[in-house]
Amino acid sequence: MSQARTTQILEKMTAIDGGVYIADTDEHTPSTGVFTQIYTLEATTLTLVGNVTGLTSVALPAGTPVLGAFTSLTLASGRVIAYEGVR
Repeated sequence: MSQARTTQILEKMTAIDGGVYIADTDEHTPSTGVFTQIYTLEATTLTLVGNVTGLTSVALPAGTPVLGAFTSLTLASGRVIAYEGVR
């Protein structure tokens, strides 16, 4: 694998484009096209749209990381940091 490809994969995995603190019930879409990681700061119920199916009104405990490529995030309760990545 080339160094450029390795760097691209690592950037996606580490959400190098930064994170967004979310604590409301509005629908959020990432400015980069995808959220690559969601980290719950407290018990949270959320709905995610992306490459992982079945994440509708999912209850997660504090400290839970969720990895994927999500184009939309909506909280019913709780607080998260949503890390943006590149497509």
